[in-house]
Amino acid sequence: MTRGLISPVYGFGADGARETRGERRRMRPVPVPVDVLEGLQPAARERGISVPELAQRLLETISAEKMVTAVLDDEADGKPRGRYL
Repeated sequence: MTRGLISPVYGFGADGARETRGERRRMRPVPVPVDVLEGLQPAARERGISVPELAQRLLETISAEKMVTAVLDDEADGKPRGRYL
């Protein structure tokens, strides 16, 4: 499976505006299968943003709104959960 990376450009915010030194957020690249990135292209294009920005906004919203269980609907599948960072 081919993977791409969602890797933000440090020093720039989600809207492309330059962040000041105190605003810089800690970020790390996340490997994402290329077919998933390609699947996000239409939604990113509709919003006039890049695929990495769309992926970042999705993850931020899912985290902030505590929507992981609703999005994945996997609580009852019985699979063990690992801890990754």
